[in-house]
Amino acid sequence: IFSQTTHKGDDLVKEGVHAFYNYEYDRALELLSMARLEHPDHPGVHFIWAAAAWTKSLAYDPVDTTHRVLEKVLADVTPIYDVLVKKYPLDPYYRLYQGSTIGLTARVTLAQKRWLATLIRAYQGFVIITDVAEENPGLMDGRLPLGIVEYYSGLGNTPLQWAVTLYGLNASTESGLNQMTLAADNSDWAWVEANGILSFLYLWVEDDPVLAGKHSRKVVETFPNNYYYHIMLLEATIKIGQLDVAWQIIDHLTATAENLPPRQREWYLPYLEYEKALFMFKKQKYGLALSYVQDTINNYSGELDVILGFAYLLQGQIKDLTGDRAGAKTSYRACLDLDNFSSAMSSANQYLNRPFSIP
Repeated sequence: IFSQTTHKGDDLVKEGVHAFYNYEYDRALELLSMARLEHPDHPGVHFIWAAAAWTKSLAYDPVDTTHRVLEKVLADVTPIYDVLVKKYPLDPYYRLYQGSTIGLTARVTLAQKRWLATLIRAYQGFVIITDVAEENPGLMDGRLPLGIVEYYSGLGNTPLQWAVTLYGLNASTESGLNQMTLAADNSDWAWVEANGILSFLYLWVEDDPVLAGKHSRKVVETFPNNYYYHIMLLEATIKIGQLDVAWQIIDHLTATAENLPPRQREWYLPYLEYEKALFMFKKQKYGLALSYVQDTINNYSGELDVILGFAYLLQGQIKDLTGDRAGAKTSYRACLDLDNFSSAMSSANQYLNRPFSIP
């Protein structure tokens, strides 16, 4: 079993990590910048600093600016890892963060739906991470990026499936989820991101709100200021039918929205409107649900369009239930036009052919 390696500066870096996941952006960058100066050979500090700078940009800047910020900080840290990997060839953490840095460049092209560029960038990082994971099977932090690659290849990307299979890995969503769960439950550094990603996938791709709730609750309890984690926990709570608890979360999110930076408010308030729509839909208050979901659609400004897809789907379901079949079909087509990987796509296709009805 791989023994978790400690590095000088771990405590300071972890303090910075906690701050940026808890939306304390200035403090996070102050701590991580200090750690970069005091512990420049720490394997994770440069990658984590880049992620923190990008996270702050996501909170304050327009989407195009966040892409430029991410590319700039990754260009800064990539050559540092080239040096550190040569300096510490026996420590797998350096290669793990090198591969993660290269792989993160795919995040920009993914948001732009530039699939080929995403595949190329992700593959370059994947090659490094795969080698590290194969040589160090007990390195739990390596399970997250490995699981992400296995999962997305299992969604049906044939070239990526071929590449993953070539490396002796499982090109399957099930294997990917298992790998990410190992990271969520056992890793030293990657557990936060692993739980966040699993919450997202179980909520909006796998349609398993119980597991989504398990993973989102874990990060909400650790990072109570993280609005996005609360949104995922809220939706999981609505979907499993705990409506009294859900309304308490809605009250909390409504009250704390004023603490968000302007860009995050633009981003997350339409998400909250969608959750209110879903709540009212469950209560069979279709007029209110339709009003909230139309607010989501009209004001949507998130970088990824997953929740927008579910908003169009819900709009179509409400219209089906209230006798507006033509309007419902228009909503389902708008959902399908987004062409993302969420489970809303298959549902919209189903209801486009057969009207939605409550079982």
